[in-house]
Amino acid sequence: MATPILIVCPKCGKQIKAPENALGKKVRCKFCQAAFVVSPGGGKTPSRAPAKGGGDGKKAAQPSGNKAVPSAKPIRPIPDDEDDDPSPYRLVDISLAPRCPDCANEIEEGQVICLHCGYNLRTREKAKTRKVYDQTFKDYFFWLLPGIACALVVFSLIGFDVWYLMKINDLIGQDDPWYLYVWRSGHIKLWVVIISLFLIWYAGKFAVKRLILNPKPPEIEKLK
Repeated sequence: MATPILIVCPKCGKQIKAPENALGKKVRCKFCQAAFVVSPGGGKTPSRAPAKGGGDGKKAAQPSGNKAVPSAKPIRPIPDDEDDDPSPYRLVDISLAPRCPDCANEIEEGQVICLHCGYNLRTREKAKTRKVYDQTFKDYFFWLLPGIACALVVFSLIGFDVWYLMKINDLIGQDDPWYLYVWRSGHIKLWVVIISLFLIWYAGKFAVKRLILNPKPPEIEKLK
């Protein structure tokens, strides 16, 4: 059975147990996933503590070679199993600045909307972003065209009513047929004006909404 040895990761400095035949082979650290080659000086066989009051007075044999191989020393001894670590988390910095409850990023005192995620701290709602197409002159033209048409209808009906009330008696005489002469009647004139005003009201209402209150065409959202 191969004797286990302790090797030290050159990147994170943590100790790893490995078989003795791993010397000279490329291994990967299980903590930081860094790959490195196990050098002869990087692996040490774990030894027991010497008994009290004893000792043969001999020093441990030093590895032979022209240059001494420095052994990496971890800053803090870390056990092989992370679950056995009594203090796995280290407190690095303390910040008392207010943070966004949605993304936990720091925000300024009195800030209403988080600039990182768009969360509104007053309404407790998060702003939604959408991707829309750019609006062109063609989009504006076709959006405003019905409003322009309704405005023309309004002016046309007003002009027709004025012309009808002022010129119909001059155009139609008593010698004309009855179906033309009836247009001179006051009752017909009244109903013509009422119907015209009804059309003017609805056409003008739509024209005001489209041209004045809502002149911008709706945004088209990108599906992809």
